[in-house]
Amino acid sequence: MKLKLIQLIMKTIFFILATLFLVNSSIAQDLMVPADLKHFVDQSFEKYPKVAEMKQLISLSETKVQLDRTAILPTAMGDLSYRQQFPTPAFHIPSASGQIQEMRIQPADNYNASVSLAQPLIDFRLSSALNKAKGELEISKDNLEGFKVNLAYQIAQVYYSIIFLNKSITVQQEQLNLITATKQQIEVRVKNGDALNYDQVSTDVKYNNAVNFYTELKSQLSKQYNLLDMLTGNSGQEYIRDAGFNATSFSYLSDSISAIASHNNMDIRIADAKLKLAGWDILTAERSKLPSVNLLAGAGYKNGFMPNIDVVNFNYFVGLGVTIPILSASRPGFRQKMAVITRDATQHALETQKATLNKDLLNALDDIQKNQKKLSSADGLIKQAKLANELAADRYKFGVITNLDLLTAVSNLSDAQLSKLQFEYNLLLSRMDLCRLAGLRWW
Repeated sequence: MKLKLIQLIMKTIFFILATLFLVNSSIAQDLMVPADLKHFVDQSFEKYPKVAEMKQLISLSETKVQLDRTAILPTAMGDLSYRQQFPTPAFHIPSASGQIQEMRIQPADNYNASVSLAQPLIDFRLSSALNKAKGELEISKDNLEGFKVNLAYQIAQVYYSIIFLNKSITVQQEQLNLITATKQQIEVRVKNGDALNYDQVSTDVKYNNAVNFYTELKSQLSKQYNLLDMLTGNSGQEYIRDAGFNATSFSYLSDSISAIASHNNMDIRIADAKLKLAGWDILTAERSKLPSVNLLAGAGYKNGFMPNIDVVNFNYFVGLGVTIPILSASRPGFRQKMAVITRDATQHALETQKATLNKDLLNALDDIQKNQKKLSSADGLIKQAKLANELAADRYKFGVITNLDLLTAVSNLSDAQLSKLQFEYNLLLSRMDLCRLAGLRWW
């Protein structure tokens, strides 16, 4: 019967673990994250100093747990002392001969060499203090995991920002090429007297504005490479330059996204852990009013024992000590009141965090829908802008439209292409933000 029960328990555990593995695997597959992005995240976890710092804080919390566990172990102390005493306590006894005889009850020279031991037997505060230390350790681990989540998504944002800027630079370069070709045509027409100097000046202004925007894009790209280098130790220029947007990246949508977020979101988990920690503080304060019992023992050598007080003798003692708090300097009543206030404040902080998470989830879903609608019409706008640009170029050759009309058509095509890139990028960021809020891991 016991064997069947054990087999049933093992099957249940295996089923739960397998389900969790399949869920995590399906999430990772649904997110469709590039392999080189995962590589950058792995590099950041290894090289970014903040990660190492938080690992050290975990080690500190682990040491604190080990320290609190030693509270149930005995403590031993050695004592080696010499003390000369004057005056020496004594009393006088008259003898039969009429003389007064002095009898000392303590020696003038006191020697002591001993070892004492105290073993806690009953102390209700030790278990709550140990559980609090374990809770602090879990919070340290959650802080590290939460930082890794934010760091991974920050790297993903930088990664796709670089892709966006590279594509924008390509579009802007194409616009510069078109404006340059238009500029050359206008210069020829000005020489032939078919155009005014105003046309050439306005074209130069348009060209210079396009060059300035191109320079700004290059500067932003360089800063993103620098940021990626700081986070991962790798600028990624050899990997990301030719990369593109994947329409299915971070496209994880679920009807239960709110439930997933409430379970996986690290801010919620940390706030919940702090609430449990506050509970242990209350219990510790309550138990500080209870007595504690210790086993006391000791052994050693000392003088001062009757009848020959100058002889050093072996001695030992064994006993029990009970400590009963009556008026404690730690003021347990105030400590308990402070712990209750902290618990209540932590509870409100947790509710605030849940409300904020729900609001952020709704905003992310709204942003996804908004950018999807904008993106759905982007291809049509680009097609119209291309056609308008071709027609404008032909009509300008025959002098039907002005130079300003031609430049407007060129700008409209570039703006339509940049708008599509911006919509793709914004949609990706919205999806990414939703996955981050849900605490989904893809690395």
